[in-house]
Amino acid sequence: MEDKRVRVRIAPSPTGDPHVGTAYIGLFNYVFAKKNQGDFLLRIEDTDRTRFSQDSEQQIFDAMHWLGLDYDEGPDVGGDKGPYRQSERFSIYKEYAEKLVEKGEAYYCFCTPERLSKLRERQIAMKQPPGYDRHCRNLSDDEVKQKLAAGEAYVIRLKMPYEGDTIVQDELRGKIVFENSKIDDQVLLKSDGFPTYHLANIVDDYLMGITHVIRAEEWIASTPKHIQLYKAFGWDEPKWYHMPLLRNADKSKISKRKNPVSLNYYIEEGYLKEGLLNFLGLMGWSFGGDREIFSISEMIENFSFDRISLGGPVFDLVKLGWVNNQHMKLKDLKELTKLAVPYFVKAGYYENENLSEEQFSKLERMVEISRESAQTLKELPEKASIYFEDEFRLPDIEEAANSKERKSIEKLHGSLETEIGKKSIELFISKIEALNEDITEDEAKVILNELQEELGEGPATVLMPIRAVLTGRARGADLYTVIGIIGKTRVLQRVRKSKENYNKV
Repeated sequence: MEDKRVRVRIAPSPTGDPHVGTAYIGLFNYVFAKKNQGDFLLRIEDTDRTRFSQDSEQQIFDAMHWLGLDYDEGPDVGGDKGPYRQSERFSIYKEYAEKLVEKGEAYYCFCTPERLSKLRERQIAMKQPPGYDRHCRNLSDDEVKQKLAAGEAYVIRLKMPYEGDTIVQDELRGKIVFENSKIDDQVLLKSDGFPTYHLANIVDDYLMGITHVIRAEEWIASTPKHIQLYKAFGWDEPKWYHMPLLRNADKSKISKRKNPVSLNYYIEEGYLKEGLLNFLGLMGWSFGGDREIFSISEMIENFSFDRISLGGPVFDLVKLGWVNNQHMKLKDLKELTKLAVPYFVKAGYYENENLSEEQFSKLERMVEISRESAQTLKELPEKASIYFEDEFRLPDIEEAANSKERKSIEKLHGSLETEIGKKSIELFISKIEALNEDITEDEAKVILNELQEELGEGPATVLMPIRAVLTGRARGADLYTVIGIIGKTRVLQRVRKSKENYNKV
């Protein structure tokens, strides 16, 4: 095992939207593979044909590629260990299940659903743990042949040892001991010829050369069955790593009732892949020191399972927002702006994504300013609405407003009533009107400074009323930036419209 090339995999089921847990486990498999110059595989576990969705499968591929967790082998990229869909491997599973029967490591079970149901009812009534009573385990060869010849429906079950323990050597948790007597004779092949997860998983992992199984801790209880299957086949088992589950704030397993679990949600909301991966990397793993912001390449370079904490990482959207904001500020501005364009179109601020050079340049500046506080791409148009919406009203004081908010709004309204406030606005209009061409941020800064000098007042007295009639807000981007972006014509339109709405101006 030690000398083998590292090969790891994820094996999601295409039964709905791609799950954020798939990205989480996928990330650690990917990073471990790259750290060790190994291979990362994607296998589709689609044996549940009643819930299978072709669209879901494609979404898995798309989500993994969007994240940049590009697998070396998989259904859509190929590889020499395929096929990589379990539905295309049914004949393989049947062959291996029958091999176990021939070896005496598994057996045919002919128990009907009715018998199994009554057995379960009886066990529950007697307060016994439900499980198969191994009724068919000791059928003679002749009895088995007769039943097969008669066409009786059957499943194939694994022969678990009656006595002793199965020891799971978990690389994160140490030895975990399971009593064999308490483990069911697991169904391997169902009556319809479909394999169970347990058989398909082990056969596929072996045939695909998987050396390390990195998966969620919910699979710990199944691992002794998997180990016994490896023993039954006479195969070396892989190394086991059971990662802590993503949890809600109340420590319950992450669920869509308390947190968005669909990867599509995070894509649509405008989280950056760098931010989401960074956040998922913090789920149970520490970079070292107090560092929390890092790239995937930095995670690969510094990765070690020694830094995994098993406490159950909390999936905190507030923390995700902070992490994503950090990556938005780190990202190349032009690239970030390109990513943001569809969100501005959706907000109705542009007709389509084909922006002119001038439009893109101004949008770039808006994004530069707005990304300081925005947590997602979707929030950028909200933060930048001040540059697009020429119709506005001054805010009213809400009953629920705190004292700080109340005071701020009162100052905004009050600034329009002062003599200096009125003079500031009139002088501002005249200076803007005097310009022959569109105004730049630097020119706007000069004008605003001149206003303060000529009126002999500070920014709070001079600029607040201008901010009120130009933006309708008490706070926000620098006034000279707003002026430079929206331009002379719209500046004048806004101020004059505000004067009509507020005749006290």
